[in-house]
Amino acid sequence: MFIATVSPRSTGKSTIMAWLLHALHDRGYPVTGFDADESKQLYRWWEARPEGSYPFELHLLPSTRFHDEAPRLLPDGHIGGVDCGHLENHAGIGWSVLRIADLVIVACAATNGDIERMEELPMDHFIDQVIPKRADKTRPETWVLLCRVQPSSIRQPKGIRKGLVEDGWNVFTTEIPAIQIYASTGEGVPIKAAGTAFDELVTEMEKRGLITK
Repeated sequence: MFIATVSPRSTGKSTIMAWLLHALHDRGYPVTGFDADESKQLYRWWEARPEGSYPFELHLLPSTRFHDEAPRLLPDGHIGGVDCGHLENHAGIGWSVLRIADLVIVACAATNGDIERMEELPMDHFIDQVIPKRADKTRPETWVLLCRVQPSSIRQPKGIRKGLVEDGWNVFTTEIPAIQIYASTGEGVPIKAAGTAFDELVTEMEKRGLITK
């Protein structure tokens, strides 16, 4: 299966996918990474990986033919984690990724500005446009992940979550806090996902039946 992180603009998608791939691997899921962002950030992190980190293959594939090329690179039984480029600037790549994504994670910072960008795209219409091109002719399973949440903030993310649910979005209970361990993700920086918010996210995904071994 393919899990893709998407958003209209930069919202920490590379960080989310890097940590999620590690969390899945740590929990016994065979994974393969895909960088479908022309910035090549996730791929650069993988290339500069310190010993013991990024213990999985990662492919650079920012292509409008992603839907044709990626399945051939995904080993049987593996989860393919895809870091997708900004949908505002790379719509063709985004639609190609969405053609084969089994689970779409919409990365959304817990700010009114990011909600406005989702509405301006608009995100739901962008995803729905790919339905005729998908093999099953259905909308991919889609969940919003609130990220860059200030640890001391309760009211704002609660209000944003409420608004998203009222607009028909599925929203993960797990939130990714704006803390240094995630902000410092970069080239040569090791990732230890056990016990982090991304470990919690894997648990929630399992409980919701979104992933299974």
